[in-house]
Amino acid sequence: MSGIPDAFIAVIGGVIFLLIGYLIISLIRRVLKGIFGKLPMNKMVSDLIVKGVFFLMFFIIMIAFLEMIGLGQIALALGAMIAFLALAVGLAMNNVLGDFVAGGFLLGEKDIGVGFEVEAAGVKGTVIEIDMRKTRMKGEDGILYVIPNRAVESATWKVFKRPVEEKKKVF
Repeated sequence: MSGIPDAFIAVIGGVIFLLIGYLIISLIRRVLKGIFGKLPMNKMVSDLIVKGVFFLMFFIIMIAFLEMIGLGQIALALGAMIAFLALAVGLAMNNVLGDFVAGGFLLGEKDIGVGFEVEAAGVKGTVIEIDMRKTRMKGEDGILYVIPNRAVESATWKVFKRPVEEKKKVF
């Protein structure tokens, strides 16, 4: 019976720790969104980074919470399970993840984008769209080419024409 008050105090302290931790990572999330909002970065990429950082910090806080309330073995097992799950998913999605990483680089690249006339990955044409997985180009032959981003990023591309930038009017 004497262990019940100690366990109760540990649980209450852990819940307070969770609340404070959640408030801190929510504040960090807002700060990161503000910073990425000011950078010339694609919104989809910045949202992906912010969500990844948020979930990583939340997972760390959950592991610390389990350790605080005396469930260290469960925390260790959970951490190992998540690590193996991440490894399995990473190996299974190797090409998809490669396209996502290459897409992030392409979206931030100043030498390729929508409206550019380029030759990339063996295709010469106009870039219609670049998303996180694929680059879509309308070839000189009029055919729509959908190319994995890793193929575009790893190839040498030639820029023949850049789109005309519209000058912003200041009132």
